[in-house]
Amino acid sequence: MAEPNLPTTYNAFFYGTLMAPEVLYRVLYNISKTPTNPSLLKTITPAILPGYCRHKVRFADYPGIVAESGHTVRGTYVTGLTLDNVRNLDLFEGSEYVRKEVTVRLLATKNQDEGIMGEAVETGEEKPAQTYVFLNRTGLESEEWDFEYFKREKLRNWVGRSEEYAEVDAGGSYEVQESKEEKHDPTGGRGVGGAISQQLKDGIEAEYREKWMAEELSRVREQEQRVS
Repeated sequence: MAEPNLPTTYNAFFYGTLMAPEVLYRVLYNISKTPTNPSLLKTITPAILPGYCRHKVRFADYPGIVAESGHTVRGTYVTGLTLDNVRNLDLFEGSEYVRKEVTVRLLATKNQDEGIMGEAVETGEEKPAQTYVFLNRTGLESEEWDFEYFKREKLRNWVGRSEEYAEVDAGGSYEVQESKEEKHDPTGGRGVGGAISQQLKDGIEAEYREKWMAEELSRVREQEQRVS
């Protein structure tokens, strides 16, 4: 059997910290603002994911989604992701999540000034997308995760801007919570100066790239077999 071809580009649905362009582009390109190079820009469209519910992860700044009938999740549909982008995203999300293909419904915002998460209506268009589903339901709170609260109170721990975040880069200025009498990083290593972020900043090692490519080929092969 011939080896499957990997997609040239991927589309994804984001529902948490990656809805913030500052976080998204830091993960994709190690920059903390929207790229000035047009070739690096991604198309970002509001969307909803039916059949899932978003919850806060215990002791964390970020959310997770799990399948729950009768619920929908509002997020962003991002197109034009490269293989390197998706590899970075997989590293960023880590072992707490599994990447799955889902179908999202696109939205159109009523007022462009309100931004990507402003009031919107469904366009009637559906698109396949990759998204990251949380694996451990017991690690989730019943409470819904609030994107506006995240931007206002937590985003600073996820985006580095030069000297403004020098202390955070040094590992000393994270907002911490106590969990079982131990200091806990609420970014899960994904914030500025965290272990995962440092891997992305330093560049992914060849061994990880090769392992990831083999796993991605296997994933695509299994998906093609299910379709056929």
